[in-house]
Amino acid sequence: MDRDNGQILYPTQERKRKTILSIVFVILVCLVGIGLIALVRHLPPNPFIRSIVTSPTPTPDPMAPKNVLLLGYGGAGHDGGLLTDTMIVVRIIPKEKRLVLISIPRDLWVQVEAKAGETKGFKINAVYAIGTDNRAYPDKPKKYLTDGGGLLMVKDALKIIIGEPINYAVAIDFSGFTKLMTTLGGVFIDVPFTFEDKLYPIKGKENETCGKLDEEIVSVTATLSGQLLEEQFPCRYETLKFEKGKQFMDGEAALKFVRSRHSDVNGGDFGRSLRQQAFIFGVKNRLLSFSGVTKIIPLIKDGLNMVVTDLTLQDVTAMVERYGVVSSYTIDSIQLNDQTILMFFMSPDGQSILVPKTGENDFGSIASYITSELSRITEATKSAVVQ
Repeated sequence: MDRDNGQILYPTQERKRKTILSIVFVILVCLVGIGLIALVRHLPPNPFIRSIVTSPTPTPDPMAPKNVLLLGYGGAGHDGGLLTDTMIVVRIIPKEKRLVLISIPRDLWVQVEAKAGETKGFKINAVYAIGTDNRAYPDKPKKYLTDGGGLLMVKDALKIIIGEPINYAVAIDFSGFTKLMTTLGGVFIDVPFTFEDKLYPIKGKENETCGKLDEEIVSVTATLSGQLLEEQFPCRYETLKFEKGKQFMDGEAALKFVRSRHSDVNGGDFGRSLRQQAFIFGVKNRLLSFSGVTKIIPLIKDGLNMVVTDLTLQDVTAMVERYGVVSSYTIDSIQLNDQTILMFFMSPDGQSILVPKTGENDFGSIASYITSELSRITEATKSAVVQ
């Protein structure tokens, strides 16, 4: 597949099936936020989506590991449409034929230069919005005022957190995710645990009064926040329930599965990261079930309109040529949570946030933890092979 004067030229059916599947798998499993996407192109103007293409700095060793950031966000029609619901760093380790998923909790507290020369603390799920919204943040550094400002700002923040540069980034909104899953034909997901969420938001009902008078709304809004406030407006939410075990999900169900965050059982960001990883495994298996190129083409065509990225088609092709059939890679994960390297804290403005256990802004400890976990995974694999 090539670009010709800005137009996308689609591959012929004579392409080898494994090459096509490898390219699609690299994009679908390594290059998406809440959901996984197919390929890259310039996107039309949109208040929530901008397309960008940059040239990343070449890596001296072509087989050196690469870090790919996956972002998922609400998009148009959703409250806080540019806040990222999902943030995963995928570390591609070609020499070990391994993908390592590092889920970044949305409440992780980071310092952001929202105004040139000044830094201020924000939850990391707000960074993409700050970098993208030039009207609300017109005084940020010039490099973030470009079309790629949102992705660049998140990449800069994560470089400090994980101690390594992010080579590429991809973002997708909820609408694009649902449409793509429809094209894919749905997926079978092995649900890791049974859970029920009674506060899943219903699109379009974010401002419903649920029978409350104006003075009641003012009162509860002034005295309550977070889940306690949400519980005062039950008509804005629906109840979800997923049973443990393998089950088929269409686009709408898969979106709810990976987004849900209010269950009493593993309902927070940490439980959600486990579900997102289960989703990735499901997509991998679904892709491998395709019997030919003709079933892949619609997925690619739909995906072209749904993604923001600094990855070019040439980059993807080069990665496939260097790394081989990526669908054969092993998938592992590293958890950043309050059981490992983080702890809950209170921000200066009263928000519940996550910071390193060694101290606020001590991101060196996170980088060291990730390095040690990567070594542990490698050694465990070697031991398993010997046995």
